[in-house]
Amino acid sequence: MKNDNGLVNLRRKKLKSKKIQSKGGLLNLRYSPSEIDKKVKAIYSKILSYSKNLDSGNFKSFSTDDLRHLFELYDRYFFNNFFTKNYGDTIFFRLSNRMTRASGKTTYWKNNKTYEICLSTVLMFQSFGDVRRKIKVSGIVCHDRIEAVMRVLEHEIIHLVERVLFETSSCFKPQFKQFSRNVFNHSDVTHQLVSHYERADKIFDLRVGDRVSFIHNGEMYIGLLTRITKRATVMVAAPDGPLVDSNGKRYSKYYVPLPLLKQVKRQPV
Repeated sequence: MKNDNGLVNLRRKKLKSKKIQSKGGLLNLRYSPSEIDKKVKAIYSKILSYSKNLDSGNFKSFSTDDLRHLFELYDRYFFNNFFTKNYGDTIFFRLSNRMTRASGKTTYWKNNKTYEICLSTVLMFQSFGDVRRKIKVSGIVCHDRIEAVMRVLEHEIIHLVERVLFETSSCFKPQFKQFSRNVFNHSDVTHQLVSHYERADKIFDLRVGDRVSFIHNGEMYIGLLTRITKRATVMVAAPDGPLVDSNGKRYSKYYVPLPLLKQVKRQPV
């Protein structure tokens, strides 16, 4: 699986289209719910048959090439190949293992007029795993990872459309919300994918602010859990620690895998 270092360019392809969508007409696109449902089901089926990584709805591996091809399918089914024909050499794709809150991000670089769509693999793979609950993206219930990735990409495509037309984009403005509803039947602009914090809470009963213990080099340490990402950040009081708080207390910082932490219950007074 490629991460932050993998960039893939949308290759130009000579694809036949009944109509070349004009730039000015993008915001006039509108599909009925039944049309949208038919299109996304076709895309789901085609990306499964195309990709060597996507062996099921809850795939274990995903590449920038998969993301690029998924985008091309959306371009074909929803935009009459508008992006492939007009922006094929200027749209890039990336996967990030550092994005822990945003599920996706679309960037426009004005200096060289290029665009990048980036999706979070952290949220992608933490969802539909050991935390069992209903997951919605853009107001739509997703039944597996592919559906979640498709909903996130749809959201980012709306950002791309706005950046192509206006150079800026905001999913909180009425225009974005209306266009995402017209094209993809989205009813929201947020996601409910599983975060590091939720997984730590549900699976390991750990939260920021907890006192925790762990073993390091054969010794037990007790400290304060201050941050949760792939690992937990634990601050341990130490007389000669390099970090000093506002009260002058010194600490050492440790990065500890969540399964190695144990919550320390405070003794009643």
